[in-house]
Amino acid sequence: MTRVLSLHGRSWHLARSLRRALFVLALGPLCLEARAAPAPSEASAQAPASSILFARACDALEAGDLDGAASHILTLRQTLPERPEPRLLESLLALRRTRPSLGWHDAFIQAWNSIGRPDFRESPWLPEEEEPLATGPGPEDFWKQELSAEQRFVVALSMPLDAERARALIQHIPVVMSPELLVPIAEYVERDKLPAPVRAQLRASLRARLAALSADYPESMQLRALLLLEGTSDKAPFTAREIQELEALSKLSDWRQNDFISLNGYALRHFEATGISRPENHAYTVAVMALVSPVPWLLQKRTEASRDTLTPIERQRLGEALWRIGSRLAEESSIVERLVGLNLMKKAATELGDEERLRQATERSTDSRASYAAWQSAMPHRWPLPSLRKAMIESSMTDEVTHMHAFRAPKTSAQ
Repeated sequence: MTRVLSLHGRSWHLARSLRRALFVLALGPLCLEARAAPAPSEASAQAPASSILFARACDALEAGDLDGAASHILTLRQTLPERPEPRLLESLLALRRTRPSLGWHDAFIQAWNSIGRPDFRESPWLPEEEEPLATGPGPEDFWKQELSAEQRFVVALSMPLDAERARALIQHIPVVMSPELLVPIAEYVERDKLPAPVRAQLRASLRARLAALSADYPESMQLRALLLLEGTSDKAPFTAREIQELEALSKLSDWRQNDFISLNGYALRHFEATGISRPENHAYTVAVMALVSPVPWLLQKRTEASRDTLTPIERQRLGEALWRIGSRLAEESSIVERLVGLNLMKKAATELGDEERLRQATERSTDSRASYAAWQSAMPHRWPLPSLRKAMIESSMTDEVTHMHAFRAPKTSAQ
């Protein structure tokens, strides 16, 4: 990870952009490959007529009007027989007829596999944005209204930080129960420009709450690591005491306490209570930020800064601690945490000079990259079918790694 990612001006679309940036950082060249601008397709040449037909087919399929959907799909197939989008809709329609109990998630994957797993990333018919922009009042509007301390805390997490909002965070930090909600604040303290007294007060409140929650959750690796590393320079070599502490915390059983669904649900309840426009967008933003821990980045940078200052035995102990921390992080259910954890494992194996463990971590990373690439190729989140999007979001929030792995090509049995 890197701290060039700014958390200023956060919104649904910036949270999506942050997720994409994290994928680039975790996946490396896979996401950086430049694609040439696609040549005008037959579908785009016949727009808007074809796009209107496509939208009508999706609307009919969503509404359960299977005969109406069939009519629109047939017209599209006759007009544009080579386009994969109508073929997927045709396959999806067949499944809706023959297996109506099959969920949208599984039906889409089966339909996509059945037509040869085409790449929809450059589709002229799939909308660029996954969700419509909010048109009603946003966090800035509700910040001026009367809110409870907890509501004000949650709203502040979704906005650029200033002194007033920092004070709202300071007020509520002593009673924060979800440790992951302190993660965005740890980033805020480092990045945002605040008056020195306010910054000092925010840091003191943060560290006090980290210490209290560490006692409440003695098996939480991330909490202990945040408390150890928060406020340290990325250029500072590790001390003997810090290595000892890293060794101890690397043997803990948990990385974080709450899953993505719980974090999203907590934020959603508070945003809904305010009456804010599209509360699910802002809740998603807060939940995403709660996963973006500065710990792995600091561990890697400070390890690099320690190469010339540690004894061989200290370097060995540090490398083993990094391997255990990365291994635990790589077990989390979000694809970003999985990839960041694997990167930390690769760093540890490199520092240890352990080629076998480097091979293992690299193979797992390659496998996760392939899952991400397959999901990205199908673009299930951009199809204009609300039921499909809902099913995909629910699956992703439950276990994003498993969700993306489902898009891998099915294994064929040997003949």
